[in-house]
Amino acid sequence: MEQLIEQRTREVDEQRVALAAANGELRALTANLDQIVRQRTRALAESEAQLRQKNAELERQGKLKAEFISIVAHELRTPLTSIVGYLDMLGEDRFGDLTEAMQRPIRSLQRNAHRLRRLADEMLDASRLEAGRVALRRVAVDLGDVVSDAITELGPLAQAKHQTVSAALRPARPIDADHDKVHQIIVNLVSNAIRYTPEGGTISVVVDEAPPEVYPGDWARLRVRDNGVGIPESLRHRIFEPFSDVQPAKHHTSSGPDSAGLGLYIARGLIELHGGLITVDSEENVFTEFTVLLPLCR
Repeated sequence: MEQLIEQRTREVDEQRVALAAANGELRALTANLDQIVRQRTRALAESEAQLRQKNAELERQGKLKAEFISIVAHELRTPLTSIVGYLDMLGEDRFGDLTEAMQRPIRSLQRNAHRLRRLADEMLDASRLEAGRVALRRVAVDLGDVVSDAITELGPLAQAKHQTVSAALRPARPIDADHDKVHQIIVNLVSNAIRYTPEGGTISVVVDEAPPEVYPGDWARLRVRDNGVGIPESLRHRIFEPFSDVQPAKHHTSSGPDSAGLGLYIARGLIELHGGLITVDSEENVFTEFTVLLPLCR
């Protein structure tokens, strides 16, 4: 019995020593873990602070960029208005008949001056959208009438490339929108189609009321479709970004409408400002179709 007790006592002492050793290791691991957690927490806090600082710097640079673009566009637009006005008067023979030798360079100057003013206007529109300084004057607007006016306005651009622009204007209730802004949306979308459709191509514009089973709610639907170069699927997420031009240079033509890569960015901004939506579907070298939803008058 004494030997058994002595053996049991020895076993208990060994277990106590082992338990003390295990507790010591656990305390060491816990202390080490606490140190690791503190280090990781400190590193995470430093990373978060750096990220906030970088975000603040990006926001500051974005504001500076928008302000710079706005200032440059304003400074360009003032002299361009005068230049374009005088060139137009020269082209209309307001200062006397132009000689045959002068007519061609004057026409070239007119085209380029109008191009520069158009680019300055786009830059101003983009900076206003980014700064949230675009206000809408909503009225009841006949979308079909606006489409007809826009197609007539862009007719010479399509004719220069021997393109056919057709319109299917199905009966629809008026939309609750800013007339001038809707006109700008349509001009941007149709001119984009003209730009990326080769000579002899076709462009169709369809206006109707969106089927409620597909688009819940009261919407007018505008679709602009062309049989141009299409948009690669990998690049579709970029087409609404400012200053983006996702097509290779070989598809560009001097006869197409000039662009700073802001047309679709401005169109989307104005559509969303109306509470609408724009989507795109495309297949390379087959077609591109933009679909726009705008709210109907209630």
